[in-house]
Amino acid sequence: MNLRVTTATTIPFGTIPLAQQYTPFQLALACFGLLCCGALPSQASPAPGGDPVLDGLSETSPLIVGLEAPTQSPGDQGIAPPPGSFLGQPRSVADKAQTEVGSSRLTRPSPIAPQRDAPLLEPYLTTSEGLVSPSPSAVGPISDSASSRRESIFQPAGSGLAQVDPDDDPDSQDPELGIIQIRSLTEDTDLGILRIRQPPNIPALEPQPQPQIGFLTARIAIANSDNILLAVNDVGGLTGDTFLRPSLSFAVYPSLGPQTVLIGTADIGLQRYVSQSVLNYDDLRFRVGIRQGLTPRSYGQLVFTYQELFRPGGNRNRFFKNTALGLTLGRRDPITPQLVLDSYYLIQFNGSQAARGATSVDFSRIFQSGGAYLGYDITPRLQTGISYQLNLIDYTAQDRYDTFQQVIGQVVYRISPAIRMSIYGGVSFGRSSEPLVQFNDTFVGASIDATIPLF
Repeated sequence: MNLRVTTATTIPFGTIPLAQQYTPFQLALACFGLLCCGALPSQASPAPGGDPVLDGLSETSPLIVGLEAPTQSPGDQGIAPPPGSFLGQPRSVADKAQTEVGSSRLTRPSPIAPQRDAPLLEPYLTTSEGLVSPSPSAVGPISDSASSRRESIFQPAGSGLAQVDPDDDPDSQDPELGIIQIRSLTEDTDLGILRIRQPPNIPALEPQPQPQIGFLTARIAIANSDNILLAVNDVGGLTGDTFLRPSLSFAVYPSLGPQTVLIGTADIGLQRYVSQSVLNYDDLRFRVGIRQGLTPRSYGQLVFTYQELFRPGGNRNRFFKNTALGLTLGRRDPITPQLVLDSYYLIQFNGSQAARGATSVDFSRIFQSGGAYLGYDITPRLQTGISYQLNLIDYTAQDRYDTFQQVIGQVVYRISPAIRMSIYGGVSFGRSSEPLVQFNDTFVGASIDATIPLF
């Protein structure tokens, strides 16, 4: 390319405008060559107030040529905040980020304020964001779409997400996408701001211990009765005596369901009279049954019983045997927190055989019993109550029918969770189709029992 240089040695430099001697394209090439050779230092050096940290990047950052001259005056150039102030970081870091983005494409840079000691270059303004770090007073409005994208790309970690407010800057929008706003990740358009609540500190539940199902109960009772035989003796009177009855019981109550319990018991008792020792006997009884809850306050129970009575001594003579199958319906009704009413109805078939010498007598019967117990808790350990019972007995192998009633009052004191003591007394009365049978009786007694859970 040949450059046409006009000789003007006799004319002082600057007298004839350069635009009249050369074409604009030639002037641009000349200025570029002069810059590469180090000429025009006042126009190629950074403006006052540059960032010394970024000055070292000027050797490798390419030039970005502005396409238009600034139109605002120095007084109007403080409208928008400087680059980097959106990001909450020092300007050196923010300007470095803009330098890296600006060096990758041709863009419209923020114009530099004209220097008072240098003439304004027209029609082009030669500047570079990589070489100049504008001071806050020399930055115009951010009107380029790349500037808004730069601020979102170089968001420092740990700082809040920046949002461009269109009301503050009506020109900050993309010509194709419109206004670009960065929405917080914790905000939903439909639900609003989502706040993550810490889960409550729920203490771990302790494992519930398995319920005990096997129990061993020892009991001893002493009582006095005016009619221990419930019959008229040979002289036409009643036989009264005091007796002592120790007993031992083993019971298991495994659960078969939420409202179902299996019942299994084995009992042995020793009945010992103080005066009438010939009437002493030993009692052995086994029971197997099932109890089913019907409602929260009622239950049904079906039990099979096998019982034998023996005379004490070496020969262990059995004189009575009984097998029974009974159905019980029970109910508990709380009246007050301390007052409770328990009621029941029992129907039972007994197949009984009694030995009289060498013969056997059949005492099989249908037994019906109904009653109620009203209990009152004086204290958590002390309870008192009264019960009423009506018994109807119909013998199937004899022409006999009995009816008798009992009224019993008692006081129960719980010495410990496993030991309790009771005192009771009452009366019984009734009638029978058998003339020798007599149900009138008055009795009083006391007992103590202790229960030990086995498993």
